[in-house]
Amino acid sequence: MYSAAWHHVHLYSPRSINVDSNMPSYRFLYERHRISDARSADALQLTGSDAPPEGWEIVPSFDAKCLVAYLMSLNQSHPLNEVRSVAGAPAAPAPAGSPPPPSPAPAK
Repeated sequence: MYSAAWHHVHLYSPRSINVDSNMPSYRFLYERHRISDARSADALQLTGSDAPPEGWEIVPSFDAKCLVAYLMSLNQSHPLNEVRSVAGAPAAPAPAGSPPPPSPAPAK
């Protein structure tokens, strides 16, 4: 399962995680703050061209935090049950006395 920090970086800059990503950036969910005393504990750890200028940091907005909390609640780490395919299975016989199925409409 991915961490909240991973989700934030992925939302802010998807191509920093996967260069071939076609996911759009959700930078509008993040705010750029000037660092006054110490970096925020929530500040994104960005590198390269995504990193903010010296003395600035990128922090998630309330909406970004809510979105990441929602994404993390969609826990997909449990095993999925096997489901038998019904494709190609023979059709069940119609009960006695039932009308025949309708004929397909003629092609125009």
